[in-house]
Amino acid sequence: MNCCPPEPSVLCVAAAAVAAASANDDEDGDNGDDDKCTSARLRDGPTMVVTGAMVPGSTVKPCPLRAPLVVTVVGLPCRGKSLASHKVARNLSWRGESAKVFTVDQNATSETLREISLFFKEGHNVAIIDGMHLTRASRQAVASFCADSVFHQLLIEFTCNEKCLEENIADTVRFYHKLDQSTDWDCRFRESNDRHTPTFEPCAPTEGPLITVNNSEDPMFHSVTARGVRGSTQTAILGVLASPVIRQQTFYFSRHGESEYNVLGRIGGDADLSPRGMKYAERLARQLGGPGSAPDSPRPKVIWTSELRRTIHTVQNIPGPRAAIKDLNEINAGICEGLTYEEIQERFPQEFAWRDQDKFKYRYPHGESYLDLLQRVDSVVQALLTNTDVLVVSHQAVLRCIMAYFKGIKPDDVPYINVPLHTLLIVRSYGYDFVVETVPLKVECVDTYRIQPKNCSTTRTAADALTTVPAHFDTPLSQQMSTIS
Repeated sequence: MNCCPPEPSVLCVAAAAVAAASANDDEDGDNGDDDKCTSARLRDGPTMVVTGAMVPGSTVKPCPLRAPLVVTVVGLPCRGKSLASHKVARNLSWRGESAKVFTVDQNATSETLREISLFFKEGHNVAIIDGMHLTRASRQAVASFCADSVFHQLLIEFTCNEKCLEENIADTVRFYHKLDQSTDWDCRFRESNDRHTPTFEPCAPTEGPLITVNNSEDPMFHSVTARGVRGSTQTAILGVLASPVIRQQTFYFSRHGESEYNVLGRIGGDADLSPRGMKYAERLARQLGGPGSAPDSPRPKVIWTSELRRTIHTVQNIPGPRAAIKDLNEINAGICEGLTYEEIQERFPQEFAWRDQDKFKYRYPHGESYLDLLQRVDSVVQALLTNTDVLVVSHQAVLRCIMAYFKGIKPDDVPYINVPLHTLLIVRSYGYDFVVETVPLKVECVDTYRIQPKNCSTTRTAADALTTVPAHFDTPLSQQMSTIS
């Protein structure tokens, strides 16, 4: 993905101008002899705007179109910086960027900047420095590094009100108390906040592209402002930060119960549940507050399904408000809708081979690819992250894309995530991460998981092409049962 603005010289030239503008300006008390700690102010009023040209007399190189991005996180302790930093990195990595959080105690050190340089040399493109960077001098060191190395730079400053601060301290204390009960974490965090508050110098607009976040779990108080943000990656970061970060979250995910098409090995379509799928729907309801559930069983606050019958009927006995969402519909298989893998190999052997060669980017004729699907479910993931206690019942390909976010799986590996039928997946937030609990509900069903075959050539035999196709029945189970009876 393009991480830079259409005019690639703008940000780096402006950053370089900021880095060099006030070598003799000591009005903020900085040491003018230290070129990495000079005041980062542009003189004479408004922010400089440079479009496609170098600053007169400057020897700074313009940024290449795909220059890496360094994100400097700014703010006092317990303002939600680390949680947001990891949320941004997770979202960018899920979208196909290569992002990493570099955690520092207070400010980026020379060793931190060396590690970032090596990180970029390995082909990665977004480094997020999670620290405090309370003074302009500390931020100037990073700005000079970006200007010298021809990297893009983005500042993100976090603030919050007193109520949010108290909630953040209490939540952080609870988390660290589980790890070490011998430390007075409440006293430690409050002392750190009191010690650093007098040294805090808020970011000035002239320091570079800036996003300011007034953090709160309450969307009515959470607010974000931005100056100078450009390019798809910086805009994506702004989008992630625009939503409140919920500290404690639980989600429930499940595929629909086994469908008649699953039994027959057919893909897509709008088939209803098989008898075993109906049994799973009953078992899932007992697990999540429906008929026959235990008094202490979890009860989702809201239920999201696709528009297809098999998901809607799977949750019909689970209480709670619900919505059928188009973006949760199964991947569109185009001309292959309703076919078995054997029929696809017989009718479209070349298409079948192409899909095996690159399952993530392959698009069914008149249908979708996993790349398309990942972009389609982005809105669902962003909506999930502003909620908790949500049950999502959808389809194999869709849940692969969603689970990739919570598991931190790279896009190319998404098509091979195993999301079995008749299994409840419970996702819980844990610090900066998520943990996934797998709960099989022990209702017999077919296995629809297909691994990549060894031979993906367009000249392969039908036997090679079908070697990893899951076993399935030739007639619906309901028909088999009536024949037996």
